[in-house]
Amino acid sequence: VSPYEDLQRIGEIPCARNSLLNGIASGVGVGIILMGGAGPFAASNWAVGTFVLVSLGTWTICQRNIQEERRRVQTVVEQLPKRMLAEPKESKTPP
Repeated sequence: VSPYEDLQRIGEIPCARNSLLNGIASGVGVGIILMGGAGPFAASNWAVGTFVLVSLGTWTICQRNIQEERRRVQTVVEQLPKRMLAEPKESKTPP
């Protein structure tokens, strides 16, 4: 597996793009806010830490949402034949 090829396909990985964008925006925001008071070294540490935490957090939440959606779809797919058999067939002739 090549890291270069993985980076080229980052947009195809579920949740990766949005998670990275959220992390980048949060990290830049925290870095800019802290740059004036805490100094560049501390601000950059906080910016990187914020990027990592926000990226991982949003990716985890997104993955959990995808898994829940898959479970719901699987439940519907499994119950569909049972519902089709249980429902009485309606006559197609008007009353």
